[in-house]
Amino acid sequence: MAQRKIHSFFSAGRAPASTGAAPVATSTTSGARNVVEPQGRPQDRSDIADDGGAGGRGEGGPGARPAKTSNGGRAPRPESAPSTASTVTTAEESTANSDEGDSRPAKKAKTSNGDRAPRLESAPSTASTVTTTEESTANSEGDSSSHSEPITSPSPSNSSDTVPASRRYEGKRKRRFLEKWRQEFDFVEYDYRAEVMFCKVCRAVPEKADGNVLFHGVTGDKIRSRALTGHLKIDAHTDCQAALDARQNPEQAPIRRALQRLNNAVEDKMIKLFNTAYFVAKEEAPFTSFPKLVDLQVKNGLHMGETYRNDQGCRTFVAAIGELEMDKLVENVRKARFFSVMSDSSMDRAILDQELIYITFIQDGLPVNHLVNIVTLKHAHATGILDAILTGLERVGLNREDLTRRLVGFGSDGAAVMIGVNNGVGAKLKQFCPSIITVWCVAHRLELAALDTIKEHPLLNDLKEALKSIFKHYTESAKASRELRAVGELLGVQVVKPGNINGCRWLPHMSRALEALVRNYKAIMVHFENHANDHNNTEASATMRGRAKVIYRSLSRFKMVKFIHLMVDVLNELREASLLFQKDGLTLQDVSDGLSQVTLAMMEMQTTPGTSLQQFLNDVGPPEDSIYLDVKLQGPRDEQEDIRFRAMTNRLIDDFCDFVTTRFGNLEEGVLKAASTLFNHSTWPNEVAEVQTYGNDALEVFMAHFQPILDSCEDFESTDMARREWRELKLVVTRHYMHLPSCTLWQRFLQGTIGRPDQFDHMKVLVEIYLVIPMNSSCCERGFSSMKRIKSDWRSSLSNEMLNNLLQISIHGPTVADYDPEAAILKWYHGGRRMRRPELLD
Repeated sequence: MAQRKIHSFFSAGRAPASTGAAPVATSTTSGARNVVEPQGRPQDRSDIADDGGAGGRGEGGPGARPAKTSNGGRAPRPESAPSTASTVTTAEESTANSDEGDSRPAKKAKTSNGDRAPRLESAPSTASTVTTTEESTANSEGDSSSHSEPITSPSPSNSSDTVPASRRYEGKRKRRFLEKWRQEFDFVEYDYRAEVMFCKVCRAVPEKADGNVLFHGVTGDKIRSRALTGHLKIDAHTDCQAALDARQNPEQAPIRRALQRLNNAVEDKMIKLFNTAYFVAKEEAPFTSFPKLVDLQVKNGLHMGETYRNDQGCRTFVAAIGELEMDKLVENVRKARFFSVMSDSSMDRAILDQELIYITFIQDGLPVNHLVNIVTLKHAHATGILDAILTGLERVGLNREDLTRRLVGFGSDGAAVMIGVNNGVGAKLKQFCPSIITVWCVAHRLELAALDTIKEHPLLNDLKEALKSIFKHYTESAKASRELRAVGELLGVQVVKPGNINGCRWLPHMSRALEALVRNYKAIMVHFENHANDHNNTEASATMRGRAKVIYRSLSRFKMVKFIHLMVDVLNELREASLLFQKDGLTLQDVSDGLSQVTLAMMEMQTTPGTSLQQFLNDVGPPEDSIYLDVKLQGPRDEQEDIRFRAMTNRLIDDFCDFVTTRFGNLEEGVLKAASTLFNHSTWPNEVAEVQTYGNDALEVFMAHFQPILDSCEDFESTDMARREWRELKLVVTRHYMHLPSCTLWQRFLQGTIGRPDQFDHMKVLVEIYLVIPMNSSCCERGFSSMKRIKSDWRSSLSNEMLNNLLQISIHGPTVADYDPEAAILKWYHGGRRMRRPELLD
């Protein structure tokens, strides 16, 4: 090849040179011309070395610069041989001739043979040399002095002399994306706004991307074609491409074709095994129960094969099922325009702080809460929690850029580390998500409002202590519990277990404990009276006898029993509101309606007794007897007592309403108030004149707050179009759909059954933002309940990856009857490191 290159060099019309050297280009800064200087043989450069100019430095060493001759830096043009070709190369020409534009540094000049010019010793060089303007200026001092003046070495402090020219050029130029790369690499995409080059295939299948470089994107001097060429060779991109092809053409997927080769008997066996493994995961049972269930089915006459019948086989099956559930979630999140995040932390059985991350998005026109991931906290402060949340969201392909463009709200339990104004997790999210709304869980707010009310009323505290004592008395002694049931049978009372008021949801627990007390009241009072009068300690210890006396004395007071029935009515209303605030898909209108209902119901109790209280007043008998369920009630019962009790009731309900207003006050401020005005259609006016102007100011507030994410939304073109669609939507809804519930109305609206096609594209964007605002974080607490059932003391070594798979199946998986294992079998068959052999030994 070297001979062909040399032959090409001479055939191009260049005169061969007998002495000297071929031109060599020296790279300079951008815009300067590359200098072609003669490079002689060592014996031809002895005059330079004698003058001490080069100082022994090599061409590639620090401080190296183009060699100069003794005449001051320019090589003499021999007069005996006229130049037949001149070599002039500029940095711009070198860049323009590059196939990457600005994506590669300028190279040394090459001759026409495509390689560096060889040294020719037979003749002096005939190629003319052209110096750059910068070098001419730099050499002017040498030209003005004697040609024999030696060349001094540059000062070490001069960085421009010590840094190679190619690096100086590389540091000054700015790389840019070339559109021709789209034809050469079909996977590449470029965001001109963020100036980021990324792989759209890897981002489409984030669960396979494994966090590679182009999945996150490259910027600056990393934008070059070699990054694209190298990306083609990594396994992660190959896996993402295969997964995307299988998703688009499932019938042509390798796993589908491979599974079709299995015979029917093997396929039937795998279906049975996967159904059994799914049952184990759905019922939150240990993997060790899988072999026993398989043996049971074999005993019942089913063919289960001879392989994959141990707990390890169950583990691999569950992993495939859980990963398939995650794949579905990733696809749903990818399709969603907007989403919100909810998070809470708790300690598991392995004494590890676990952060549970949920996400809310729109699916089939309704908001859906879905578990994303469970991450072990490295630190429990705000930064550590934020890092855990970001790590968990990466599992479904969401990075910081997605949060900036699509994140609407953040829901938490109200802890200071979560909602702190300055350094809370919500405040840190707001630094790169300016539109985010931090929402304190409304279920927690209702609990705190009730607890604030209890602190203000001593009688409530007395009742709370009595309920705790009753629960302790009958749960810590089997003898006492047995005696209570025996007393109930004699009195014809069906005894229920006393309730515990301590729980993660105080209001429902308190309500159930009071209902159990009212139901067991007659049996409990007879039993405690018997214990209190047992002076010989024949049936109860001194401790139990003392406890029985205190409880009996408290529960036999007329005022206390009357107050118990009042609290039953009050807590029934609060319990309904609490259960409403804990449901998935809760919207701002649901919260507003629930607060209005509970407030009105309690205000009604100030004038009219509730159901339980009215039943007590009917059963208690005349004032002179005051006998309730055969128990003689103590204490005054006259008109003054009724007045005092009514005043206490009014104060109790007024205090509760005040605390509710305090705890829920921010829901009536700012963007949340605007959202309630816009999308609570039950408050819209019916008159056409009022409808035309209704909500216009709220629309401006809502759009202004979410302007950053609206600008990033491709389906939202302008606010003017949204204003026009808002006017049309009010007319359509008030004329035809006012009778629909809010959830049904907006579900039909997002599904496109209200209005003409494409009539409300901008308003659909705003409705989606409204629906994904997280109003509670109760789903996180339900997730922790599942986690503690699955990761028990006997399974405390479960990894977070397997725990997440089990939680996905337990919480979001279909019922065992509705489960179809075919897709999981396909995933399992293709997902192993080695080829699966389900037909082995069968």
